[in-house]
Amino acid sequence: MKKVIMVVMVAIMTLAVSQKAQAIEDPNPVGTTVIGLRAGFLPGVGSNLTVDVTAVNNWWKGHFTVGAYAGFNVNNFNRYNDYKDYYVHFGIMPRASYGLNITRDFEVHAGVMMGAAMWQHTYKYLDNGHGGFENHSESHWNFCHSEFVGARYYFTPNFGVEAEANYSNYMSYLNIGFTFRF
Repeated sequence: MKKVIMVVMVAIMTLAVSQKAQAIEDPNPVGTTVIGLRAGFLPGVGSNLTVDVTAVNNWWKGHFTVGAYAGFNVNNFNRYNDYKDYYVHFGIMPRASYGLNITRDFEVHAGVMMGAAMWQHTYKYLDNGHGGFENHSESHWNFCHSEFVGARYYFTPNFGVEAEANYSNYMSYLNIGFTFRF
């Protein structure tokens, strides 16, 4: 009798765990598009747009996405009283990420993006010989990379908020904004 009760208890617990696991199923079937519109901070301020499309669903209890990033960042600072820097960065990059749904409404994700970035550096310095500020400007296209981690929370099945932290050589380190899922 003890064995029967033990088997019934294990079956009930298995069923309960199975029901909970089904409740956290991935709401991003293959082909789901997620668009993010965000403001970027640190260093300076900026804005960016991301598009992620689910390519593989149910991959290690999550989903794999491929997509694109387009954004800019403006940074202005004074190094010394006689030297001022102004940077503008603009990047377009493909990106890939892995997302894991903690609940149906809350997702965490991590990924990488690499591509082209244009930066323009303008600086002024006090030319003591001429008695005024002298301006210099240069711009270049460079290789840009970024590793990121983030989270999305959906208020409705198609609308939510998101935040991402980037480690990038040109883009904003902290991005906060809205997300739309189609």
